[in-house]
This record gives sequence, C-alpha cells and structure tokens, in this order.
Amino acid sequence: MEEKFTNRARWTMAIVALVMGIFGMFVIPILVGMTFNQLMEKLVRIMVEDPHFELAPRMLSIWYIAMLGITFIASATLIAMVYPLSKGRSWAWPVALSCLSLPTIFSVIEVLPFVVQFGRPPPTIAILLVGLTAYMIVLFSKKGDRREKTARFFIFTLLGVVAGHINVLTMHGFKGVLDWPSSPLFSAIDHAVYAIEAPTNLIAMLMCILAIPLLASQRKIGWWLALIAGGAVMLVNYPTHFIRLQTSDFFVAGTLGLALVVVLLIPAFRKQLLANGADPLD
Repeated sequence: MEEKFTNRARWTMAIVALVMGIFGMFVIPILVGMTFNQLMEKLVRIMVEDPHFELAPRMLSIWYIAMLGITFIASATLIAMVYPLSKGRSWAWPVALSCLSLPTIFSVIEVLPFVVQFGRPPPTIAILLVGLTAYMIVLFSKKGDRREKTARFFIFTLLGVVAGHINVLTMHGFKGVLDWPSSPLFSAIDHAVYAIEAPTNLIAMLMCILAIPLLASQRKIGWWLALIAGGAVMLVNYPTHFIRLQTSDFFVAGTLGLALVVVLLIPAFRKQLLANGADPLD
C-alpha cells in the first residue's frame, strides 16, 4: 500500500495536514468572525428598511455557526492524520482529502454574500485560496499517470465546486420556504419550488461531500453517489431557474451538475477511479 506515495509526498501531506489543522482551528474562526460581523452590520441596516429581509441574517448565522463547528472537527482530524500520512498509510489519504475539502466548500458561502453586499472580497477569501491549494497538493500527492491525475482533477474538483455552490442555494432555498408570503400554502409556484429545490440540493451536497472520501478509497459506491448527486442537481436547478428567472445561480448549479455527470460518464475517466481500472458500470 505504501508504494502509492513517495517519501517526499508523505511528508508534504503530513506538513499540509498539520498547517491546515492549525489554520482551521485557530485562524478560520477569526476570518469568519471578521467577515460575519461586517456582513451582519450591513444586513441589519437593510432589515430596518425592509422587514421582509429579517430572515436572511438568522439563516446566515445558523449556517456560519454550523460550518465553524464542522470545520473545527475536520481540522482536529487533520492534525490526527499527520502521523499516518507521514507513514504513507493508504487509508489516511481519503480522510485527509475529505477534511481538506470541507473548509474550501464552506468558504463559498462565506465569500459570496459579502461580495454581493460590498463588491469586494472578504477576509474569508483566504480560506478559499489556502484551502484549495492544500486540497490540490494532497490530491496530486498520490502516484498516478497523466490520465489518472487528469480524471482525479476534474472529478474531485467538480465535487467540491458543486457542493460549494449548492450550499449557497440550499440556505437561500430554506429561507424561501420559511419566508414565502402564502405560507404554509403552496400557492405561488415561484416560492413553492423552494420546497423541492432546497432539500434536494442539501441532500445532493451531502452526497458530493461523502463521495470524495469514497472515491478516494476507490469505492464504487462513491462513483454512484457522485453520479446521482450530479443528476439531481441538474434536474432540480434547471427548472428552478426557469420558474424564477431572477438570477443565474440556479442555471449555473444545473450546469455544474451536468458537467459532473458528463465527466463521471467519460469511459477514460471513470475507469481511472477504481482499483485495477474497473468500470463502475460493470
């Protein structure tokens, strides 16, 4: 098992895990707090002028707090993975990759609302940039030929991008469910569509996150989870876009889901994900 990683790759992964573990436990909470406070001050001022905006700060608060807790656990796990990664233990690579993906995925919702309100990047942009760099370093630390690493890049990147994007839409969708004028009746389709979109995107996001360690472990179920998640994202977000026709966010989500499905179905890619070139469709 240990021949999957060179000695240099083992120590590189161990150092990345240690640095990101410390970064996640002690730096990310500060960056999120700085971003959150500035964003809340702006949203509260908007809320005074527009009472219908009242739910947005509450939903963001819940999301940010939950993501901070998950990130802290993932960061602690990364520190625990330093020793097995330095020894090249094959099981530690999927665990580390999974833990590294979480802060990066969550950083999307920690960045976008701030950019929309202020027109500039927030302090949490550092989480996105540092997290993505660390994720890619560990992703490519495992040995593989050019075709395998190309497949790894597209599929594992898309899993993170899809999860990050629909995390934003999930929060927005649940806000729409709780906030629609005719609640609890499903009388207006442009609001009622959230009742399908929000839970579907939430489940698909969790499936994408779970698919990362499973595919990294070369488990066939990881491929199927990713395929189903991509299909669900495509099928729920394209109709939502055309029903609401307010922003391009749902259209982008549908296109990302389609891209994930297409990449997963390319024979040259999907046969690189399982042990011994096995086809997940067999």
